[in-house]
Amino acid sequence: MTPLLEPTALVDPMVRANAVWKSFGTQVALQGVDWTVPRGQISGLLGPNGAGKTTLFRLLMGILKTTEGSLTIEGRDCFEDRVLLKRRVGFLPDEPVFYNYLTGHEMLQLSLGMHGLDPSALARLAPWIDRLGLSDSLHRLAEEYSRGMKKKLGLLMALLHRPSLLILDEPTNGLDVESTHQFFEMMRELACDGTTILFSTHLLDQVERLCSHAAVIHTGRIVASGSLDAIRGGRGLEESFLELTATKRP
Repeated sequence: MTPLLEPTALVDPMVRANAVWKSFGTQVALQGVDWTVPRGQISGLLGPNGAGKTTLFRLLMGILKTTEGSLTIEGRDCFEDRVLLKRRVGFLPDEPVFYNYLTGHEMLQLSLGMHGLDPSALARLAPWIDRLGLSDSLHRLAEEYSRGMKKKLGLLMALLHRPSLLILDEPTNGLDVESTHQFFEMMRELACDGTTILFSTHLLDQVERLCSHAAVIHTGRIVASGSLDAIRGGRGLEESFLELTATKRP
């Protein structure tokens, strides 16, 4: 079955993947991924656990290098230009890692220094800190944070330098219902301000609630991409997703 790829007029996408392969020894994680992510939209990468979502995001962040193919952000190679791109990209991994002996506030200050920002830039985050319920927790050591609190702190760190692209790997894992709602509202507001947001999830309803565009990944392949209407093909997204991921591939 040929992957369902929506014809697109995107001449200058935020992200472009062209025949991307990634192998770890004899294990093939990504197989010929072709994908474009439009600017200024919320796009989802939808797939089950182990489908290749995290590997693709690590390639985007320059943490890994493609085995074959090209992967670019704003026309720049994600690995060769990774230092420059970090000024333009914010990243929230599924499992944020912090120095346990630092407080939340100290971690934010460390991020400011890494981006070469003045400490006064932290004031911009005050409304977000309050909305995420971290105002009374930033003085606590990171080792005392729950998984949900670490996700919130990681999001703040990803937003410090006003990225044009925000990449979120399973951002709602570990969050309660209220915090998930807060994340969604923040993502919508950031997109309205012109930030391109790309997030991965295994939950269909999150894509339907947030995204204008999406890609479905299964066993390391993009099996469908484009607008939600194109992926649905006139049917419900759940039906389309189950059909795509149930198809056997060579």
